[in-house]
Amino acid sequence: MLRIGVGHCEGLDGRAVLAAVVADARAQLGDVAPAAGILTVSGDFDPELLAAELARALPGVPIVGTTTAGDLSSRLGISEDSIGLMLFASDVIRFGAGLGERASQDPAAAAAQALAQARVGAGDDPGLCFVLPDSRFGGSQAQISALEAALPPGCAVFGGKLAGQWDRPAAARAQFFDGRVVHDALPILLCAGPLRCEFRVIQGWTPVGPRQVAGRVEGNRVAKIGERTALEFYRHYFGAHARPIPELPLAVHAGEDGFYVRTPLASDEAAGWIAYGGEVPEGAEVQLAEAIRDVLLASTERALQDLRADVAARGPGDGATRRPAAALVFSCAARKQILGTRTALELEAVARALPDVPIFGFYAGGEIAPLVRGGAALLHNATMVILALGTCSEEQVQAPPPAAPPRAPEPRLLLRKLQRADSYRARAEDGKELVTTMQRTIGAEIDEARRRIAAQNDELRRTHGALADEKARSDALLQNILPAEVAEELKRTGQVKPTYHDSVTVLFTDFKGFTRVASRLSPAALLRELDFHFSEFDRIVARHGLEKLKTIGDAYMCAGGIPAANATHAVDAVAAAWEIGRFMVEVGAEKSARGEQPWELRIGVHTGPLMAGVIGHKKFAYDIWGDTVNIASRLESTGEAGRINVSRATYLAIRDRFVCEHRGKLPAKNAGEIDMYFVVGPR
Repeated sequence: MLRIGVGHCEGLDGRAVLAAVVADARAQLGDVAPAAGILTVSGDFDPELLAAELARALPGVPIVGTTTAGDLSSRLGISEDSIGLMLFASDVIRFGAGLGERASQDPAAAAAQALAQARVGAGDDPGLCFVLPDSRFGGSQAQISALEAALPPGCAVFGGKLAGQWDRPAAARAQFFDGRVVHDALPILLCAGPLRCEFRVIQGWTPVGPRQVAGRVEGNRVAKIGERTALEFYRHYFGAHARPIPELPLAVHAGEDGFYVRTPLASDEAAGWIAYGGEVPEGAEVQLAEAIRDVLLASTERALQDLRADVAARGPGDGATRRPAAALVFSCAARKQILGTRTALELEAVARALPDVPIFGFYAGGEIAPLVRGGAALLHNATMVILALGTCSEEQVQAPPPAAPPRAPEPRLLLRKLQRADSYRARAEDGKELVTTMQRTIGAEIDEARRRIAAQNDELRRTHGALADEKARSDALLQNILPAEVAEELKRTGQVKPTYHDSVTVLFTDFKGFTRVASRLSPAALLRELDFHFSEFDRIVARHGLEKLKTIGDAYMCAGGIPAANATHAVDAVAAAWEIGRFMVEVGAEKSARGEQPWELRIGVHTGPLMAGVIGHKKFAYDIWGDTVNIASRLESTGEAGRINVSRATYLAIRDRFVCEHRGKLPAKNAGEIDMYFVVGPR
């Protein structure tokens, strides 16, 4: 069983307050000896005096501690002039404390030194490590990472950095370890054994404005954000003379795990850099972060309800009601400043979510926890980390300590609290004015972005329209060169595979005595005549569903049954040939009437198998190959002007629709003897 004693008292006399705190925590443990402890100190106390008094009061008990920006507990609430002490006792959990020195100079050596000293005895590896780094020296995240790397896998790291009150900068600040005051150290407390933990990292911040990239980073100092210096970036949003304050931090994005927060602490006018409450990775994406007090409090309520459900779900499986043995709270000094007079509402929310559970914590200069379970420990700013420590059944939990007995208020202490409340209100007003300026600037940026996007959309629409027109022209040109099906295949795959067709009808024409006719005409007149005839051939061929293939000089070739097969291609081809013949008769009569020599046309048609496709990668042309093409050409050349000469294969396909007369077998060049028929006319 894990037993907890929480002592928390406020006042101005350090010796008296510490004595009351120790007595209070010891009384809650009863006869059980404390095994370890965590000390928190806020206010104008003498650290050396407190360390000596603590060593006398709890000899041999390993205790780690730090000065804070305020302490909190279920005993007293929140106080900024107090001492807090949490004592641990257990018959199954083992504790060990260690100290690493010169932590900022050599984080790895400090981590190794602390772990070598913090022995927890034989048995299980430690599963939990508390660490309290010194915020006055750089490299806190490096110290945390070095410590985590040296710990056994699965050991979670939590804690908070040394802090002090912003309105009392002269107050002494210190780390505590084993009855002495230390500086630039890494004090740790290890816990080993069956200790269950659940936690939440509560932010409530809303990233606003565009994401920018942090550049020229040295540890916690950032010299450039986006295209501006860090200070120019800050003043772009908050005004030309604005001073960076912790209430207006950066959200640093950490991939799928979300983001963590960095509060500004100091700046340099000449160099333009801003120093933050923790390291910022070079090249990290960052945004300004905005906090609204109601949103902060609402996010705390939601996170605590989830935490309470997880504690109950992960408890021992005997059906009893579950609750933590204690709740540790590591919150941020900047968060306390933002909430101001409503700070106590967060502690009240913790007490409601975890009723009858001892609560202990402090306001730190940076909080330490993973973003998610199993993740790397990170240094946070302006967050609240809730750690539910231990999971016990109702019967195992010790009775919670009663509230501390009321004490007569000290006049000087009351005066200090009133002064602090006034300074909180003044600071809140300054922050409110800066937020208003930021919102105005971001609103203007959003309006400008909308105008740019609208202009870009208009340009895109114009470009898209032009591209669509160009595509339509390109498609029309391609389909004018190639059959529609072939053109689509070419656009889709970039190539056209040759296709075998087992039955196609090929139609050939050419003009009789063309060479003699051409010699009597000028080139321009000859081209006009050919264009006139072939354009009409194109219209006739299209009406009958044939595919024009090409013209070569005075020869014209088309085919039916390609690229899509059909059963009527032979009839279609002969019907087109008959209409072409009638057109030539009409044109010849008109020429004769004008005293011109009529042009005479021979037509040959054959039906059979062939290959069709597109050859080459430039100047595409759809073409056909095979004996069927050659025979159609021979039928045209061995025919007579003004007549349609067809093969037996074509005759057999059209004899029910056209009257034909058999010519017999006639020799054809390079084709042997071919059975030929003249088409007399439609039936």
